[in-house]
Amino acid sequence: MKKRKFRQSSKLGVLAITIALSVVALATIVLAAGVSYFQGFETDTGGWTDATRVSSGTHGILSATGSWHAESTGGTLNASGAFTRWGGYGGNAGCATSACAAAIFPSNGYITSIDVYLDVDSLTTTNDTRFDFSSAINGPSGAHRRDFVFNAGFYNDTDVTGSGPRFVITASTNATRSGAFPKDPGKDPFAITDGGWYTFQHTFTDNGSGVLTVEFAIKNEAGTTLKTWIRSDPSDTINGTVGSNRYGWFALQEFPVLALDNSSRFDIMSQPADKEQCKNDGWKLVVNGANAPFKNQGACVKFVLTGK
Repeated sequence: MKKRKFRQSSKLGVLAITIALSVVALATIVLAAGVSYFQGFETDTGGWTDATRVSSGTHGILSATGSWHAESTGGTLNASGAFTRWGGYGGNAGCATSACAAAIFPSNGYITSIDVYLDVDSLTTTNDTRFDFSSAINGPSGAHRRDFVFNAGFYNDTDVTGSGPRFVITASTNATRSGAFPKDPGKDPFAITDGGWYTFQHTFTDNGSGVLTVEFAIKNEAGTTLKTWIRSDPSDTINGTVGSNRYGWFALQEFPVLALDNSSRFDIMSQPADKEQCKNDGWKLVVNGANAPFKNQGACVKFVLTGK
């Protein structure tokens, strides 16, 4: 067994406590934010298709939290993979067709996220193996509007993005090999050289002028934001041409094993009413006076105390 995939057994007790506390904290956030969908695969794969639930340690990967996670189908050139409607198109519970997906854009926007295990140290993954993960948005009538896609690939070559085993990732509105390239120099590619769980997050908000802006963010296991991209099209007008969520989809999934955990979709709350709403990662779910997200818990608490 490789140390990169297993924590030392002496740490398992601490890990169990940490997981338990994380679940409690998550439950607090869910109740506070009115999360419309969360799937951590602890009991089932409800809301996902082409995802197989597996126990922690399967293929040498500990679950991001809890004792279970999922693995996406795919694994061959140009294959697609796991798919979710985030609990229902348009934020409408159980909605699976455009006919029931009509919805206006949430007043403060919404966030989708998923944890993905990046196996940087794989000895069997070939150069330029890729996955594309899209969080798509509908128009107000419920029809598909646009995809917002993390384009990711595993590389062990040498070029301007780095040298040796690494994932190179960028953000675009296209997917598949014919439509996107993780190393596209015009899209600010970012390299990850450490294996582990990473959160891939999309934040959908009004840019202040009635136009949709989407922030793509990659975070490490500690919750530290490593890289962000902003994508916006002036034709994506709030409640004019864009409404609410459509799907999360691995539109391209070529890895033999791609582990997933902790998928969610929630509406962003209004401004925090007190300091308690800033705790337990609650600062990520509220906005300041400019309807912009806070950078950290301290900024959230400061806003509650001073209004700035």
